Amino acid sequence: MSRFSVRAWPLLLCLLLLPGALVAAPEDVRLLIDVSGSMRQNDPKNLRVPALRLVNSLLPAGARAGVWTFAEGTEVLAAPGAVDDDWRRRTTANLRQVHSRGLFTDIEAALKAATADWDGPPGEGARHVILLTDGLVDVAKDDTRDAASRRRILSEQLDRLRELGVKVHAVALSDNVDTELLEALTERTGGWLESASSAEQLQRVFLHMLEQSAAPTTVPIEGNHFEIDAQVSEFTLLVFRAPGGETRLVSPDGQTLSATAHGPMVQWRGEPGYDLVTIERPAPGRWTLDGGLDPDNRVAVVTDLGIDAAPVPAALHSGDTLRLEAWITDHGAPVARTDFLKLLSAKAILTQADDPTRRIDQPLALDPARNRFTAEVKANAFAAGVYDLSLLIDGETFKRQLQRRIRVTPTPLTLDYQARVLDPASPNENGDAAADAAPRPPAQLRVVLNLERDQVAAESLFGYVRLEGPEGVQSLLEIAAPTSLPMLYELPVTQPGSYRVGARLAARTVNGSSILLEPPDETLEFAFTAPVEEPPAPPPGAFSWLVFALYVLGGNLLLAAALGLTWWLFKRAAAKQAAAEA
Repeated sequence: MSRFSVRAWPLLLCLLLLPGALVAAPEDVRLLIDVSGSMRQNDPKNLRVPALRLVNSLLPAGARAGVWTFAEGTEVLAAPGAVDDDWRRRTTANLRQVHSRGLFTDIEAALKAATADWDGPPGEGARHVILLTDGLVDVAKDDTRDAASRRRILSEQLDRLRELGVKVHAVALSDNVDTELLEALTERTGGWLESASSAEQLQRVFLHMLEQSAAPTTVPIEGNHFEIDAQVSEFTLLVFRAPGGETRLVSPDGQTLSATAHGPMVQWRGEPGYDLVTIERPAPGRWTLDGGLDPDNRVAVVTDLGIDAAPVPAALHSGDTLRLEAWITDHGAPVARTDFLKLLSAKAILTQADDPTRRIDQPLALDPARNRFTAEVKANAFAAGVYDLSLLIDGETFKRQLQRRIRVTPTPLTLDYQARVLDPASPNENGDAAADAAPRPPAQLRVVLNLERDQVAAESLFGYVRLEGPEGVQSLLEIAAPTSLPMLYELPVTQPGSYRVGARLAARTVNGSSILLEPPDETLEFAFTAPVEEPPAPPPGAFSWLVFALYVLGGNLLLAAALGLTWWLFKRAAAKQAAAEA
């Protein structure tokens, strides 16, 4: 038996006795499902229903959720409430109400209905709205009314969503959606936008949306195996099945389960494109999945020993720092026994969604002061694209995992450096007469700043550019809010040689999040002949000790000569007078 299994479980049993353990508030998720007539074309098989069944099965118990359908009006399919077996049954029974007969697409009314009972900041539990639509804002046959509704969504309604702390996640199910509207709703609220090129992709997309909002606790699938420990009271296996494929599951004792052969403790539901297998009181040990290997397969577990994590931004810019925090929970409360936590290990796995060979494993270190596993990852280590993030805590005899998605985009704030050698005889490029009259440096560092105005609040920008050269030469350029774009700055360079240039800029995005640009230092070469420097003449009126000494010495000599001449004349006159008297 491992060191962990001998020592850890007694510690784990003591966790319930810890005073002051606080259970985190549950996530609150609202789903809005478009049932307008255009869905007959974009979802002819009504695959929205199995996608909703998937979400209904994987929503973690204790979360809050509600479901609405919308077209010209909005109807409650599942009233907001705590997710439990009764809520799941009611929701499943009402899924037959999902149709494609609506006349319009009133997104404004749908958002208003889903958030009507929310008031003030969200507190501990986050608020999420998942919006599925295949069209434009369409509230009447009058285009002016459509335009007015769209303006209200992008102004008053978006402002209210942000005040309420709501993250809007959107699923676009056709090429005819109002992409600009969905991008504004998701980007300005920190949500996630994903397109489904066909209805067959809805199950995968809804899985990603669930993991962005109320992710279930899972155990990792490694190859075609996964480990179930004694603390798991139930697991639900999601297997995406290839057309014509079959899913089989082999238990730790070698028993093979399938859709047609399984015991009474197994619920096996086959849906178009996937299987959902729920097993109560599963045998601990290694389970083997035979068939249907897919990166979106999941094993969601019901257990008192869970995992939680700090919010992760849906989008990062190159140069941003991704801060990760994860921790083990017992009955929903963070585990606070440091001696227990020291027996665990944790890591983050980032895998590029369209290229699984591009993977980064980042260890998470235990912060004993906060009893959390943490790490910081520079986003400039990633190429632009979508990444699957797995936060994994490993206790040797158990593993717990949370899944997220992150989109890395090029930074909307850029700096470009240019080393320029100048011709002293050439005119000033800016046409500045005063600059033309002044002596020009032999070279200069030109800094070009640019930013995306639709993403960055230009007035919030501040920072500096630092230039370090030979013999300790240093210059610092302060960067403030630009008055025009691109913005040009110049630093004079007076000595040839190799220079190192670095920068640090900070700003806010239009949705209030922070941007920090700290690009790697660059080395620039300035090759020119250094001008011969003559000793500067003292400026007029400047005090000189040498001149003062000469003045004093000259004055004293003149005074001595005058005194000597006076004494000689006096002696001569006295001699003449004595001769006359004789």
